[in-house]
Amino acid sequence: MITTLDKFGRIIIPKKLRKHLGINSETTLNVSEDGQRIVIELVKEKSPIVDRDGILVFTGKLDNKGDDLIKFDRNKRMRKLLTSEE
Repeated sequence: MITTLDKFGRIIIPKKLRKHLGINSETTLNVSEDGQRIVIELVKEKSPIVDRDGILVFTGKLDNKGDDLIKFDRNKRMRKLLTSEE
């Protein structure tokens, strides 16, 4: 596919290709050179779960639903702790 640069030097990736590859505004791309060629590659995402001293830690981003679930669970545990102390 032939494409152009905009006036700021940005590469325009055709919509059909972006859709096919799942590229959106949050996609990370690696741009490098290979002789006279410019190579653009999708950066594979790292696992959002990492092992820190034997404890699995989630380092990714939560959507609003995930955030609400955490708040709900915290409130539930707090109510349980408060009612068991009485």
